[in-house]
Amino acid sequence: MKPTLTLLTALLLAPMGAVCAEDHLAPRQREILGTKSPPPVETRFGFDLPEGPQFSDAEKEAQRERGKEVVPLVTKAFAGGADAVRIPPGDYRFGQERYEGAKVIYPLAFEDMQRDAAHPFVIDATGATFWFDLDDAQMPPGHRCVGFRNCRNIVLRGAILDRGTRGCIEGRITRIDRAGNRFEIQPSPGVVAPAGYKGHEEQRLLPFKSDGRFCAPLYDLQPGIRKLRYKDITSSADGRHWVTMRDPDLMARIHNAEWERAYGDLGVLRVGDGLSCLYTTASAIALEDSANLTLHGVSVYVAKGGPVENGGDGAHLWKDCYFGPRPGTSQWKGADGFLSRSLRHGSTFDNVTIRHTADDLANFHGIWGKVKSVSGKTVTFETNAALRPTLHNARPGDRLRFIHRKTGAALGEARFVTAKDFVLTLDRDAAPFAEGQAAWPEHECAGWTVQNCRWEDSFQRLLIMSGPGTVRGCTVTRWGGGIELNTGMGLVGGIPSDITIAGNTFIDVNPRPHNSPIGARAHNALGHDGVPPVERLQIISNIFIRAGGPAINLTGAQASRIAGNRFESPLRATVLARPNELVERQPIVLHRCVSVEVAANALVDPGSHALPSPTTGSALLGLDDCQDITLDGQQSPKDKP
Repeated sequence: MKPTLTLLTALLLAPMGAVCAEDHLAPRQREILGTKSPPPVETRFGFDLPEGPQFSDAEKEAQRERGKEVVPLVTKAFAGGADAVRIPPGDYRFGQERYEGAKVIYPLAFEDMQRDAAHPFVIDATGATFWFDLDDAQMPPGHRCVGFRNCRNIVLRGAILDRGTRGCIEGRITRIDRAGNRFEIQPSPGVVAPAGYKGHEEQRLLPFKSDGRFCAPLYDLQPGIRKLRYKDITSSADGRHWVTMRDPDLMARIHNAEWERAYGDLGVLRVGDGLSCLYTTASAIALEDSANLTLHGVSVYVAKGGPVENGGDGAHLWKDCYFGPRPGTSQWKGADGFLSRSLRHGSTFDNVTIRHTADDLANFHGIWGKVKSVSGKTVTFETNAALRPTLHNARPGDRLRFIHRKTGAALGEARFVTAKDFVLTLDRDAAPFAEGQAAWPEHECAGWTVQNCRWEDSFQRLLIMSGPGTVRGCTVTRWGGGIELNTGMGLVGGIPSDITIAGNTFIDVNPRPHNSPIGARAHNALGHDGVPPVERLQIISNIFIRAGGPAINLTGAQASRIAGNRFESPLRATVLARPNELVERQPIVLHRCVSVEVAANALVDPGSHALPSPTTGSALLGLDDCQDITLDGQQSPKDKP
């Protein structure tokens, strides 16, 4: 059962009516957004399914010749003023990226194609599959597939993206050697193991059940401690391979009786289950310095091939898209999650299915500008290539919000005037900003919207470091991470305020001990909590089923509302998996929060794992050093640290 946005919910949301990406969509994008979506793609995983389309050398060569015709066909139609171009159905093949100095050249590249909002240009690739022959060298570097650079009001419809090589090693577990800290696997059809391994951070695995469900509780071994890395993969017998782990933790965890009691089969691996071992990565679709691009009905199967949006006016639309393994095949790992950064206007994601990610499910953020020196009205930032799209697209009058790099204290705002490389001229004296770093509110994807999406069996978080933004009407299942609102002051930057999370269903999301489907933490570079705050957060009418710890855990939130949510069996996994650890025992926990309204939430707790808070007396809400908190209209006493 999924909650709907009722009239009550609408009234609750109304006072904070935030700007949405839809406000910046072009007329054709609005028309596409309003079309009826097809039902989500249904897939059933099986080790014995076929590996996917196979081609002879002659067929591949013919596909390469057809691939050479795609860009000339599109650019000719565009230059001739056509409204659309049709790429005939069939298979097209491309090589891999090349470099001209520091510039990457995409195998399938569209550049400087700009139309006005009233006259968009449609590339209709329905029925066309673009294959990319990417080598299997271990990352880094990452590969590239399709790129749009400096484009505006372009629609790509119906294309399928896939890679000619598998890009990861997958297979069914046939033996578990606990003493040797290794798993034997029968590789899935089409898998080829590389000759050697670098041993780097990304050389890690994703454990999954024989029916394809991601073992979300085992993500507990990844953050910070990074215990899902494998050492190497070596031949066994009869075409099988041994996957040897670097650390013993995974092997110990799947033999832990308390862990199994907490999570059942989803938390353990047995003979017959599967491993997906990563070692390559790709940017499957990149939108660079562009505006109002639409991806409509596009499917991406490229293993660990994520979509990237970087720089430009943004306001892109992703409608009815699929990112994951190719349906009907033995491929478990497919495309990856989104990276959205430094857009002037955030994107809209509507009816987007994402399965089996190996990284963040999505990111929304900008890039901090770290002050190197100041002089008069000029400020020099530390050299940082990731900041270039922001500087390239900055306009006079854009705001810079300076925060002290050590304490997180606000130093004030200034307006951008001009820039020469990393030296900026401001509209005021820069001396107060000498110890600071700058957020760029106009270049942090503000106004993004995620709606009606289906995310299943994915690895880690949705990282939000910008606002306003909205997540509504989505279903999220078996997710190792959760929605994380974070004001951390490292490379990526922004302050996630004016966020609405409404009408979603979270099932087995962040089920690991102590962790939450929705968490917010206001903190600075030194790790101290509370500066700057996360403000005007609304968590309304969601359903949380089997959260690991508190379903909602906020630190440093202000002027926010948590209302109409339903919590089913929260905390159970933590209590069973960590019976001797002191844990927070309410589904909503607030730390150092100010002015938060908590109302009309429901708890369904068959095992009575939630306990009344000593501060509030409620099994729903726990407080830690908070002020001005109301629970169902009653003022809660101020907690003592």
